[in-house]
Amino acid sequence: MKKLMKLMCVFALVAGCGASSSTDEQKEVVTNFFDYVKECDITKLKKVASEDVLSEMDLEKMEKELSQYTEEEYGKVFVDETNKFKKAIFKDLFTDIKIKDIKADGDKTTVKVTGKQKDYSQVSFDQSELNTTAQQYVEEHQDELAKVYQEEGLSAYQIKVYDGIAPILYQSMTETYKSAPTEKLTATFTLEKKNDKWIITGIDE
Repeated sequence: MKKLMKLMCVFALVAGCGASSSTDEQKEVVTNFFDYVKECDITKLKKVASEDVLSEMDLEKMEKELSQYTEEEYGKVFVDETNKFKKAIFKDLFTDIKIKDIKADGDKTTVKVTGKQKDYSQVSFDQSELNTTAQQYVEEHQDELAKVYQEEGLSAYQIKVYDGIAPILYQSMTETYKSAPTEKLTATFTLEKKNDKWIITGIDE
């Protein structure tokens, strides 16, 4: 009889574990989402969020706008400064993130999140600012640049300009982005299970 009771208890425990409605996996997906944003890792973000979510947030667009300035033609100094700036603004995009409530309903889960977010909507990195900064630098360093052009050619001349303007341009851009307003974030993430993986399919603020 005692053996039978023990056996029934074991079955009860196993059944209880099987019926568990743990939401650890969904919580981890949302946590990873914010970690990947900080890392400016679009490849990883695509693994935890749908294309619609990333498109709506303009994360991939922002990353692409900056990545066009990491080509070899810009030279190592400019590329390094671009990457440093890119990581800095993505790192500051979301702060003080806390997961408040998780509700699971079959293959759909909602996760409420609070925190702070930077509003970058009124600032952008565009070609005109790059061109203006470059023009000013060329005017101020005509003799030095002319010598580089004569002795090393056009490619070396261009890289010399980019080397020179990188600290100036990105200091200005960093100050602009840091001055962007910080807003309170209250959002509900919707996750759906697709191919046995939880994916963020919607974010409502």
